[in-house]
Amino acid sequence: MRCRVTANREYAGPSIVLGIVCSCNDPESPERYVLKNLLFVLSVFALAAIATGTASASPIIVTPTGLVPGGHFRVAFVTSSTTNATSSNLSTYDSFVTTDANGATYNGAVITWQAIMSNSTTNARDHIGLTSSSTIPIYLVFGEKVSDGNLWSGSLLHSIDQTITGSEILSTVWTDTESDGTYSSYIENEYHTVGLSSQRFTWSVGAQSSIYGTHHHLYGISEILSSPSAVPEPSAVMLADLGGLAAWAYSYMRKRNSCRR
Repeated sequence: MRCRVTANREYAGPSIVLGIVCSCNDPESPERYVLKNLLFVLSVFALAAIATGTASASPIIVTPTGLVPGGHFRVAFVTSSTTNATSSNLSTYDSFVTTDANGATYNGAVITWQAIMSNSTTNARDHIGLTSSSTIPIYLVFGEKVSDGNLWSGSLLHSIDQTITGSEILSTVWTDTESDGTYSSYIENEYHTVGLSSQRFTWSVGAQSSIYGTHHHLYGISEILSSPSAVPEPSAVMLADLGGLAAWAYSYMRKRNSCRR
């Protein structure tokens, strides 16, 4: 006498629950049935993995090492693309760095970005809300610390030389900003101030000036981000599915043993 184990697939959200029913006198072996259903479950997980990879095409910022749960921080980067400095509107440069960030997210949310740049009416330190007394640390995308909070101390802990994907850019960068975060007094006529992304000391004013129609990179800085209040746990959905699969395997073995009796 041969046995067949039939399955009742029930869906509860994305989780899969397999109910097992045993009947005898069927030509399909339990082993064949197990193989088919394991392939079914594995295909579901594969599709979920593909969907997750597709949804995560934008850069994902990770929590810097050593940051306490609930701690605040910001992320700075240098754009991979270049632009001119013909606009007097800072929002133009904010839009440029936002586009270059390519929808980067942190903790599942899209990040708001601003350009580290001044104009004749607004200092960079005011534009990005970062004064010399700031204590919110600033990092590069892969966790290297740029500053303990004050970009205007005259020296960075690490140059802002990485793009949003971590590629190194050692080049000139539009800032129109002095080392103290104020509008650059060097600007006159068609010339604007540029810095050097390769430098820790002269990152904002390193190359003095350039004709505003020339293309250079920009610095971008994130809004204030907050690390999760607890260490992220594995996906609850994934755990539920694995638990359901384990329960299914246990139920199958019991039913199979029952059939043999």
